Amino acid sequence: MGNHRILDAQAKDITAEDTWYALFTSELPDGVAAKTTQLSELLNKSERLDVILPLSDILAPQGLLTEVLAMIANHSSRVGLWADTSISTDQLDQLLAACKDSERPLLNALDLVVLYQPGFSDGRSFSQARHLRQQGFEGEIRIAGDFGRDQIVYLQRAGVDSFIIRAENVTDDIQAAFSVLPSSYDGSVASQLPMFRKQA
Repeated sequence: MGNHRILDAQAKDITAEDTWYALFTSELPDGVAAKTTQLSELLNKSERLDVILPLSDILAPQGLLTEVLAMIANHSSRVGLWADTSISTDQLDQLLAACKDSERPLLNALDLVVLYQPGFSDGRSFSQARHLRQQGFEGEIRIAGDFGRDQIVYLQRAGVDSFIIRAENVTDDIQAAFSVLPSSYDGSVASQLPMFRKQA
């Protein structure tokens, strides 16, 4: 996981300041976070970590998993979730409802959602990010996986705040992609003013 960089919306490398650890599971895709932690490490640390968990396990925890999530909540300072593009908008709605549920304290302060895009041609992460923003999610949305330089600006317009990119792909060319389209006419999340209302 250490061969990735995290860039914010202005293409600034924030990898060194990033405090998020993905909880290692067998399903964890490469590149969801710059750092990982094992459950045993998390539970034995004296300090509280910022932890990213698999969203699919959080939506319907049962039995032992419920107890494990309670332990994670007691050993975490902030919680984030990751999901691949197979997650539906109905499941995202369940997540957002759970964030308001007082019976689910682990999700009450959800700070980060990492959307993992497994293939370049899989555009569902655009819809997922946009859906989260339209439904009122105010935390950070981060994209990881296989996305291209030309998709960065459109992902930003969909509501993505930061990007996990392989270290060897962080070049001047990729950083220039963050500002390739300075204005839009679509009234997207990134810019609510129509072009004729903007100052020159």
